[in-house]
Amino acid sequence: MNSTQSLYNEVFKDFSLTKEQQDKGMQACAMALEADNLPEKGVVRSYAVAHILANLKLDEETLIAVLISDSNLEPIYPIENIIEVFGERTAKLVEGIRKLNQFKDFDVDRKSDDVQNERLRQMLLAMTTDIRIMIMKLAYRVARLRELKHEEEAVRHQIAAETELIFSPLANRLGIAQLKWELEDLSFRYLHPEEYKDIAHQLQAKRSERENYINVVLETLDQMLKQQNINAKISGRPKHIYSIWKKMNRKSLPIEELYDLRAVRIYVDNVQMCYEALGLIHSRWNYVRHEFDDYITTPKENGYQSIHTVIIGPEGKTVEIQIRTPEMHHNAEYGIAAHWRYKEGGNSNFDENLEHSIANVRQLLESSDDPDVFKEISTELQSKHIYIMTPLNEIITLRQGATPLDFAYQIHTELGHRCRGAKVNGRIQPLSYVLNTGDKVEVLTIKNGEPSRNWLNPNLGYLTSSSARNKVRNWFNKQNKTENTTTGETLFNREIKRLHAENISSKKIANRFRVDSEEALFEDIGKGRINERQLTSAIQSELRPEKEHIRQQKIFSFDQTVKEQEQAEAYVIGAIHLKTNLAPCCSPKPFDDIVGFVTRGRGITVHRHDCANILNLSHDDQRRIIEVSWNKAQAEQPSFTAELQIVAFDRKGLLRDVMTTLTELDINLISSQTKTNTQENSVLMNLTLELDYSTNLGDLLDYIEIISNVESVSIKTD
Repeated sequence: MNSTQSLYNEVFKDFSLTKEQQDKGMQACAMALEADNLPEKGVVRSYAVAHILANLKLDEETLIAVLISDSNLEPIYPIENIIEVFGERTAKLVEGIRKLNQFKDFDVDRKSDDVQNERLRQMLLAMTTDIRIMIMKLAYRVARLRELKHEEEAVRHQIAAETELIFSPLANRLGIAQLKWELEDLSFRYLHPEEYKDIAHQLQAKRSERENYINVVLETLDQMLKQQNINAKISGRPKHIYSIWKKMNRKSLPIEELYDLRAVRIYVDNVQMCYEALGLIHSRWNYVRHEFDDYITTPKENGYQSIHTVIIGPEGKTVEIQIRTPEMHHNAEYGIAAHWRYKEGGNSNFDENLEHSIANVRQLLESSDDPDVFKEISTELQSKHIYIMTPLNEIITLRQGATPLDFAYQIHTELGHRCRGAKVNGRIQPLSYVLNTGDKVEVLTIKNGEPSRNWLNPNLGYLTSSSARNKVRNWFNKQNKTENTTTGETLFNREIKRLHAENISSKKIANRFRVDSEEALFEDIGKGRINERQLTSAIQSELRPEKEHIRQQKIFSFDQTVKEQEQAEAYVIGAIHLKTNLAPCCSPKPFDDIVGFVTRGRGITVHRHDCANILNLSHDDQRRIIEVSWNKAQAEQPSFTAELQIVAFDRKGLLRDVMTTLTELDINLISSQTKTNTQENSVLMNLTLELDYSTNLGDLLDYIEIISNVESVSIKTD
């Protein structure tokens, strides 16, 4: 038998595979063995990791992926090649584990910083699109620790410290006990060699002997409970060296005074059976009275419930027994009583979405012996946050969709003000670039930098954080009144010119915003109190006053019945029975883009989506935004035509990019005329568009202006 066949038999011994799966498995084994003869890029060989995962009963797809994920194979087997041979699903697993294996930015000097350690764990989980990738990473770490005895002292300490701080807690959180205890014991062995040897000597019996002892106790308990018709599920495990050491330190006790070196857990159907099982156990064995705790009658403060007792078992050895119902177990493992939080230090800074998805994963893993369950949960891990690294490897938590400018303001207000660029993973990216978990960001600044008013324009995508926007507004608020007024007037005139609205006076717009004077209007614009989107909407409303007449005529005629008026109001999508109220601050009307806001005690108010009160919501209040729609207005919405003029430097693909933007905005192009000046390398585009009354002309102009090579854009309505 050749080595490839031998490896295949060892890894896939528990599987009944199709011919195609067998062929892929054999090819994966051959590639894993091939890595041994290639220039070494990593210490751990993938076939060693595959042996670890085979014992965990993972599915064949994961085993194939881990076999071909050897770092020595990366230069000669790119992802495209793996997709072609093994398929896209397997290739995604390989790509994911390669990404995690290349992640080297750990800092063991952070040991005392629980917040940063927790953010790093969350970041690694959030980088994992498939839970199997993280399980492979943990198995790689186990294999690395097994080989660590051959390394220098500094390397041993570095790897073991990373494991203790990051990977052992991750294995614990995911509920993978077999990997958890080995990660903890091996890292403890290299970080505290004397304590490890001392406890190992005191335990005397090897782990395998302690496991055999537990199995004898389990068999005895199973027979006892069955004879009394008590339906029960029983599990047990001997405590490993690291957990014994932690408990000795936590309770300041010598090892001979610890009673739970061997532990058994019994799950029964209801509370009555808990006490029936307890009675049987105490009638069979003596128990240590001061170690008996009834947390069912008297639950812990966090809601934890279970019965704990310590018996003097066979050979006079103590065994801790916990008795609980499945509901109690669920609360202990996944509910507010979950104990892993205090064991990892601290109970804040948790990502609720991520923890919820992890709880779902643990429950699936615990309730199924089928290896294919891993395929079913492959997309379970989700996070509302992204985790970004500074050049010094500090981790910053941001919301999904955040930009480098959000990142700069999150670190420090002055850093945001002076920001003029950013490097993401070593490459310069625009300030509107959408960051991803695991990115490393370096903020590029100038000495006396000031924020730009463009950063407040939501259409340009510079800032997604309301706190960052508030910092920019506050900066402008503190500037000289004359300077703000002058700047505001410049911005006002720019919008008037872009919309060909020279006949609209600043006094009319001031009245619309209910400010005392044109000067006050310009100052509010300069300070950012009135953003460009709100200004454009106001000019547009004055530009086409017949729009209001059409609404009145089609929707709110004075002779409508009350019932018809109610039909024209907004409703909550998915819950049409909930009553809504139109917000007086922005007075939304049919055809306006709207959102709903769940108030405290006043139901749901409907706002224009560009309402200042909505744009300035805090992070927490943004969660109370819900989707709403007009009952009747959308179906009867009229349209109008407009002439869009674009001046740009000519380039290949320019017209295509303009057409793509119009398509994305759901705008219909009626006709187009393009004139190219070859001498100046410029182009003039005149486009006739069909628009509906919900279209914000300023938004349209902003989206066209950010197209590469566009110099200026304006629009004229009919």
